[in-house]
Amino acid sequence: MLTDSTRRALCYLRVSLTDRCNLRCLYCMPEEGTPSLPHDQILRFEEIEAVLRVAVQMGLTSVRLTGGEPLARRGVVQLVERLHDIPGLTDLSLTTNGTLLAEAAASLRRAGLQRLNIGLPSLNRATYARLVRRDALPQALAGLDAALAEGYRPLKVNVVVLRGINDELAPFVALTAAKPVEVRFIEYMPIGPLSSQSFFLPAVEIERRLRAEGPLQEAEPPLGMGPATRYWRLPGAPGRLAVLAPMSEHLCPFCNRLRLTADGRLRPCLFSDHEIDLKPSLRPSPSQRSLEEAFYQAAAEKPHCMEPQLSQEHRHMAQIGG
Repeated sequence: MLTDSTRRALCYLRVSLTDRCNLRCLYCMPEEGTPSLPHDQILRFEEIEAVLRVAVQMGLTSVRLTGGEPLARRGVVQLVERLHDIPGLTDLSLTTNGTLLAEAAASLRRAGLQRLNIGLPSLNRATYARLVRRDALPQALAGLDAALAEGYRPLKVNVVVLRGINDELAPFVALTAAKPVEVRFIEYMPIGPLSSQSFFLPAVEIERRLRAEGPLQEAEPPLGMGPATRYWRLPGAPGRLAVLAPMSEHLCPFCNRLRLTADGRLRPCLFSDHEIDLKPSLRPSPSQRSLEEAFYQAAAEKPHCMEPQLSQEHRHMAQIGG
């Protein structure tokens, strides 16, 4: 298994398929969007597969496909089919905003996709539109219902909580009482275009507000590689609630992941600009030895803890893969 300098086992790789997205979330990218990467800079599907075959052999057996919006890239179903056939890949999942999911949920399931995360910042249509700058909540909810109908379990709903904007938690608590979803409230990380501490709502306050909504019971943790450590549910509810505290509780000591950007750069840490370009190891043809060396380098250079001097983000979240 691949380990870093502090002996953290690295077993989770997030793979961005595209930097393009059909939404413009306040905390992800500016309203006008960002310049799209040229097509020749984006990794081809066969190159992604080559990288993942090496990664899985080295112990990164849990893979999450991200974006931008991964479903905005043509051929995602075919890519999932190819990745599902990689020996040793034990967990294949995808993060989406859900707006394109209604038509894709069934085919992705048949192709071998095991789990889904849906970014859903609000259940209020006006608040949702304000946050993502698009009136697309009906499409996102249709995607969620399609995923439930196809049997994705656990189905995780990610809610980045911004104080004073979408910090009304009751509708999501009600959602877990009605549907078998895991709603994960995530502390806002001020590293994107909306970089202001005024929007930060700490996990302890999120938890306090949740407890005011009803008699929460501790729930068993779900399958998957997520960092949430506390889970609750309302009595008799089919769904669960969780809180992620990347800022107030610093999850870095438990970080088990690397990131691959859409343009083929291996990123050891979300909060650091340091990246390792894999394209020379892939073009004109993949080199297993060179790719292995790149992963060893990424593990060796992975920071132990998030520090202020590392938070000098020059890429927006959509360009990194979250």
